[in-house]
Amino acid sequence: MAIKKLVLLFVFSFILQLNSLAQKSQKDFQLWLNFEMESPINKRWMVHLQHQTRFIENASTYAYSYFDIGGLYRIGRNLRFTGNYIYVNKKRLDPSYSYRHQFEGYFTYRKKMGEFVLFDRLLGDMQFKDFNADPQGNRLRDFYLRNKVTLRYKHFKKLVPYIAEETYFKFDGMYYEKGFNRTRLFFGVLYNITDYWLAETSYTMEFNHDSKIPTNNYFLSFGLVKTFFQ
Repeated sequence: MAIKKLVLLFVFSFILQLNSLAQKSQKDFQLWLNFEMESPINKRWMVHLQHQTRFIENASTYAYSYFDIGGLYRIGRNLRFTGNYIYVNKKRLDPSYSYRHQFEGYFTYRKKMGEFVLFDRLLGDMQFKDFNADPQGNRLRDFYLRNKVTLRYKHFKKLVPYIAEETYFKFDGMYYEKGFNRTRLFFGVLYNITDYWLAETSYTMEFNHDSKIPTNNYFLSFGLVKTFFQ
């Protein structure tokens, strides 16, 4: 009974977020393609790799890609820590591109509740933009704390539908204001190709608020993931 109440509370909170963030802002549809995998070193350590490419302006223009590599440490059966270095290539408003060096570390906790699985990921994310090429390139900026809560429904043999909500908190004010300035709501489904390989399709609603130009982005994402944490 307590499990059902917790699930209903999460779904109700998710719906409230959806209603409260529906505001008039600039809008764009995007397409995201993602590949991610974990490769074991021993019982505790893994190598983590990820590559993602994004197309904006109604999915017509290549605008963003990143590659990250890092280490994953299994603290316990339901808790792990991951640290990554990320190289980013991002399109500017003109035809040129900006490159970024990002560093992130995050804890991921898993809780199984009957046919439901709850994940909570707490992530710290910091970035250098155009290092040694921009007047402020040597300055650490865009420091975020991000929390993502995901609820999966594991009733079917192969398909795993899920919903998720991610909140961004910014510690500096270069472009966005400090504080809570971005929210993402996810609707997705995972397909179990094997015990460890998953195909993922999701639709995401992103709301950027408290910024110079508030925007609402809606993107369709396709991915291939190898993970030992399901």
